[in-house]
Amino acid sequence: MRICIAQTQSFKGEIYRNIQNHLRLIKRAIHLNSDVIIFPELSITGYEPSLAKEFATRIDDDIFKPFQALSDKNDITIGIGFPINSVEGICISMLIFQPNKSSSVYSKQLLHDDELPYFISGNDQLILNIEGVKIAIGICYETLQREHFLNANHKGADIYIASVAKSKNGIEKANLFFPNIAREFSTPILMSNCVGYCDDFLSVGQSAVWNKKGFLINQLDSINQGVLIYDTTFETVKIHQSTIEKGNLTDLEALFQIYINGKIELERNGIYQWTNTYPTISIIESDLQKEVLYILKNDNEIIGAIALSEEQEDEYKLINWKFDDGKILVVHRLVVNPKHQKQGYAQQLMDFAENYAVTNNYASIRLDAYSQNKRVINFYKKRNYKISGNVNFPERDYPFYCMEKDIKKTK
Repeated sequence: MRICIAQTQSFKGEIYRNIQNHLRLIKRAIHLNSDVIIFPELSITGYEPSLAKEFATRIDDDIFKPFQALSDKNDITIGIGFPINSVEGICISMLIFQPNKSSSVYSKQLLHDDELPYFISGNDQLILNIEGVKIAIGICYETLQREHFLNANHKGADIYIASVAKSKNGIEKANLFFPNIAREFSTPILMSNCVGYCDDFLSVGQSAVWNKKGFLINQLDSINQGVLIYDTTFETVKIHQSTIEKGNLTDLEALFQIYINGKIELERNGIYQWTNTYPTISIIESDLQKEVLYILKNDNEIIGAIALSEEQEDEYKLINWKFDDGKILVVHRLVVNPKHQKQGYAQQLMDFAENYAVTNNYASIRLDAYSQNKRVINFYKKRNYKISGNVNFPERDYPFYCMEKDIKKTK
């Protein structure tokens, strides 16, 4: 059996956006022949206790139908995090979708003191039996309590999965606790953590797998989304994680080819957004020299790129921008290699840009998008970018929409 551990970044209260991200990762897990995929604590809402009352719902809510449909169609068990209403109150829950079965819920039994004002405890330990392997689920705080593991062990758990939202301090505790427990009870422990800001702390990823001898087999990094695939038969782990980092001049030729491929694909669809004089290799080289071009890689292959700077086109002076107080970040030249498009990589690059803006205290983000590129316009609108005007650039028959987003609202 192959168990997929997802490391995700959730955006505070942005349910639709987070669901779409989950669905993309589930499809990736399916492509990697996974039988199970488990997400971090409260992964759909983000770990935001103060929002639990606003978003809590029932497991039969229509928003969960896509998960059951994917489970049924692809014979995969899916576990996602969401606050669920019960008769007594709201629980921190994991919703389990299994192929052609009714969905089920596991609710966190042991709460941290600071969760008590918002949540109530669950009652029963859930054990999943998949292909004869018994899998126990624990949620964050309780996974570091010995009594929770003992209860799962007494119920015959072969594998223990910790779905968590942990800070640097929490991960340090997990790295001490889980190896010892795994070794003592000869039980593999898999941990799914998130990345990015949660509540009042920064979650630091490092999702990991410890084998039954307590050895760390593999883990993800502390800043990027990704998946770990644990093979229960061979006790091996494979990492599938994309990274975003500053590009180097050594990447120039490969990057420029991606921009050329992007231009060809646009023109194939009747969109003459880029010309023979934009973007040029010298523009890309300049971006690299200025250290403003960030590249997305997957298994060392360059997938796409995005330029982030404070440089605004001269034409932007003609626009009556709505968000004009504070530092402004400008997005230029976002590209995804056509062979990797429609897989969520543009979303990942824009997630990175918005996180970069928040981390570096920018007030808003500006960009321009070709008015004839309807798919891109809708892409930005779904991310809450607003059109504030339009400008014209040389050699194009149609204007570009100038769009902006107030980043202060996301902090």
